[in-house]
Amino acid sequence: MLAAARTIIVREGAQRFRITEVTDAAGVGRGSFYNHFGSRERLVAAVVASSLEELARRTADDQPADLDPAVAASNSDRRFVRLAVDDPPFARLLSSLAHSDDVFLQAVRPFATQVLAPGLASGRLSAPDLGIALAVLGGGVIATIRAILAGTAPADADSLHAELMLRQFGIAPDEAAEISRLPLPAGA
Repeated sequence: MLAAARTIIVREGAQRFRITEVTDAAGVGRGSFYNHFGSRERLVAAVVASSLEELARRTADDQPADLDPAVAASNSDRRFVRLAVDDPPFARLLSSLAHSDDVFLQAVRPFATQVLAPGLASGRLSAPDLGIALAVLGGGVIATIRAILAGTAPADADSLHAELMLRQFGIAPDEAAEISRLPLPAGA
């Protein structure tokens, strides 16, 4: 049902899709929808969370084990900010949720932790509290996506966001600027 819903919601918009479109496309009865989701808003949030989890999983798994933890963090961060450029309909859907930062953080937290853990363990990255650092980071991603979609962010907003994120994790300003402007790996 989630795959059918994502296609329909992105095409029609979160406010205009009909539940019967989703249930018909998924080949399930309308009662199944209400048993699983209960409301349109919960379905939209589930679609967004599922899509974010998949992207986060791919992003974390695509990082080579021997990659500098700061580069891995930068690549991951930039990939999420670039949703506004690479998939504007989905980015609009994400940023339109009343609780988008909560949905984003819950979906990506395990994978962000996976990417950041080696750097934190080695001392390459530092944070007084990972949970608070991730909350700040997640809110910043959503705000930057909104700025890109609104046309108020510079073309290199992904690199600028990554630079600030790296500085948040203790990387020196010059090095953070350099790392955040490295070419993204293919597929990122």
